Amino acid sequence: YKDYFMIGNIISPYQMDLETTAMYKHHYNLVTAENDMKPQYFSPAKGIYLFENADWIIDWAEANDLKVHGHVLVWHSQSARWLNTGLDGKPLTRAEAKSNMEEYITNVAGHFRGKVISWDVVNEAFTDRAGIPTDWKEALRQDVPWYLAYENGADKSKGESGADYIYDAFVFARLTDPGATLFYNDYNETDSWKREAMAMMAEELNAKWKTDERNTEPDRLLIEALGMQAHYWTASLRVQDVEAAIKRFIEAGVKVGITELDIPYGSWTNQHSDPLTAEEERNQARLYAELFKIYKKYASHIDRVTFWGKADSQSWRAKGSPLLFNRAFGAKQSFYAVIDPEGFLSGN
Repeated sequence: YKDYFMIGNIISPYQMDLETTAMYKHHYNLVTAENDMKPQYFSPAKGIYLFENADWIIDWAEANDLKVHGHVLVWHSQSARWLNTGLDGKPLTRAEAKSNMEEYITNVAGHFRGKVISWDVVNEAFTDRAGIPTDWKEALRQDVPWYLAYENGADKSKGESGADYIYDAFVFARLTDPGATLFYNDYNETDSWKREAMAMMAEELNAKWKTDERNTEPDRLLIEALGMQAHYWTASLRVQDVEAAIKRFIEAGVKVGITELDIPYGSWTNQHSDPLTAEEERNQARLYAELFKIYKKYASHIDRVTFWGKADSQSWRAKGSPLLFNRAFGAKQSFYAVIDPEGFLSGN
């Protein structure tokens, strides 16, 4: 895929053995920290920043000619309470949360400036629900700490709301590391309402940034890419929905990232736990092949495809055998389906 888009995978410091390094140098040109660049690991308390594990990943990637994607700056999960919640468990004020966010992003994105090529700036801000919104703000998670803090002191007469944390996060990231490509990242991006909400958000905030006095590059977008996590299931994946999401994001004027791809066998309500049979493995591989046909079709708009795990044994969804390599790191049929999707589908 060197003529199409970057291919990536995830890593943790304890996995940097010779075999894994050899695997990365052979298959990938981009790496994402699976956990070690999430907020709770960087800053457990105000004024304390712990970069050692992430620095190991950066140094390892540089030594092996791999680019690094930063994941993630602002998220309702795996984040320290000091950022947006008081000792009493209540939301901080809007001003306090904004100040903490600026401090955090300035310290973290500043530490890795020039060392990462891109950031997931905001992750999973939209709720799980049905119905295409008329206003993307209506589809946000409104019960999460960042939203609640920004709502606490919002001046409604000026149009302020809890949703404003998203714009601030992207602005702070741009001002701190102007060389990094900025992503918004979410799951279930194939649901019609969520892909529409994501696209509407990017369109509105990019238009807002166009006239922001802090913007020194008026022809550059603020939200430059929308990340499709691509955590699918064999029982429910419809590649036409994937294509529809990609097309809508292209219409919004942004790049697309396939950021956390895996396809465990089964469904959310009927999860598979046994080793795959040859026929099950073939069914899974066909879906991978169909996905990569779509990715190749829109390659000029796709920044990267990152798999979320190296082998089934190391996946967060391990019991569904979701990846290209089995528990012994042997290539599955899905590997060959990705290498040559058209050829695989013609023979299967």
